[in-house]
Amino acid sequence: MEPTFPLFRLPENAIIHVLHNMDLNQLLIISLISSKTKQIVTSLGIEARYVGINIYRCIWVTVYVGENHLTLTFYNDSNNLNELSPVDITLPVSAHLKDQGIRILSSTAFNFSNWLNHIKTVFCWIKPPNVSISQGCERFEVQSLKNAIGNVYSLSMSNQLTNILSREVLKYFKTPKKLTIGKNPFEETCEIQKLFVQNFRTIAFHEVYSLDDMLSLNCKKAHFTHLISQKQFNQFVKHWIRGSNLRLQYMTLSIDATDFANGKVYLNGIETMKMRKIEKKEIRRTHRILIRKMIRIRRKDGTPAVIGTVKRENILYVHFIVLY
Repeated sequence: MEPTFPLFRLPENAIIHVLHNMDLNQLLIISLISSKTKQIVTSLGIEARYVGINIYRCIWVTVYVGENHLTLTFYNDSNNLNELSPVDITLPVSAHLKDQGIRILSSTAFNFSNWLNHIKTVFCWIKPPNVSISQGCERFEVQSLKNAIGNVYSLSMSNQLTNILSREVLKYFKTPKKLTIGKNPFEETCEIQKLFVQNFRTIAFHEVYSLDDMLSLNCKKAHFTHLISQKQFNQFVKHWIRGSNLRLQYMTLSIDATDFANGKVYLNGIETMKMRKIEKKEIRRTHRILIRKMIRIRRKDGTPAVIGTVKRENILYVHFIVLY
């Protein structure tokens, strides 16, 4: 039998000193003993810098404090991935420390929402969390997840989700600052513009997109991964010069370079300006990119932008950066 130490018989300042030297897992467990221990751990003022919720066949909640982190798992109750029973997340549930496989219980029965509220309180997290949803989440009711989690800062949706489920997720989690979507879940291809026109801060999209889709963007940052033609990019830049996409500040995309043998036409008809080395260096530093080839363009209203490119095999990677 391991020796015990009467921690809570010490003076309060001594207790706090001991707690400051404990890891996040230990602090969470202690905070669950009673309302007093929760208050003591909360008084340490430990602030999480990131809280992420991954939802698939089970739910992971990860909390980062500085370089340290803890991960709790919920509903990891099936070894057979093909037999996942529906879950009512309004009912009490226990949590497991992911790295240690230790089951932890609260002094009073917690459902998933209670767990989230406790974690937010103990680790001083007041911002909306970051949520990722993947295949297997079908066992959870989307509306119940929204009720438990509330608003989210970023929402990432796997391309393995069915179109119906994807639309349901977008229906309830409809106000993230950042949206990553693996595919177009709408019946009509052009309906993706319903998302692009919304006031997101950042959108990442991993499927085919058209020039009209690009022109409907109303976000500050956009990231596309599917290859487009030189012509499509050239048309977008000309529209931008004439005044489209006024909110856009940064966009990354990829151009199919297999037809470069017939000529590089992605900047045809666009007035470009050379940049000094010091200007390029500042762009690389500010945006943390490793691109050396850059040119400057200018919109009709005088707003400048930089187009940075790097070619790898048959892909031209493009960074479109507006300089406000």
